[in-house]
Amino acid sequence: MFEPEVTAFLESGCALIVGTVGADGRPYASRGWGLTVLSRDHATVRLLLDADDATAMTHLSTTRVIAVTAVDVPTLRSMQLKGRILRIEEGTDHDRDRAAQFCEAFYTDVAETESTPRRLLDRLTPSGYVAGIVEVDECFDQTPGPAAGAPIATRAR
Repeated sequence: MFEPEVTAFLESGCALIVGTVGADGRPYASRGWGLTVLSRDHATVRLLLDADDATAMTHLSTTRVIAVTAVDVPTLRSMQLKGRILRIEEGTDHDRDRAAQFCEAFYTDVAETESTPRRLLDRLTPSGYVAGIVEVDECFDQTPGPAAGAPIATRAR
């Protein structure tokens, strides 16, 4: 359900905002640290998360509901994925390398677009990662403008 161009966008250094919800219905927002499309046909992704984000981990292990908004910093092109966590895995060496590539691309975009000093951005980098395997049910265009909210892809059940 992900076209090659969508996959390339999601796997770039675009900002990743992660939304979860607790068992009590309270929402929570955090940041993703890299995303890899595992299966374009079945819309499954590997999302890197901060291993020390206890609230996100609690929400994802109980409600399993997740939304990820991916935003290109220079253009504000954005899309939102909605789905559920299938499982959470310990981060691997490959995940740490992937997160480093993501941070380099994302921090460069922010520094160039907003003139934020790189040393301030580097302080955001988590000390460890876990990988959430996400089954995406819906995907929406969230780019500001008249098409915002339009479906991009829906996983067939």
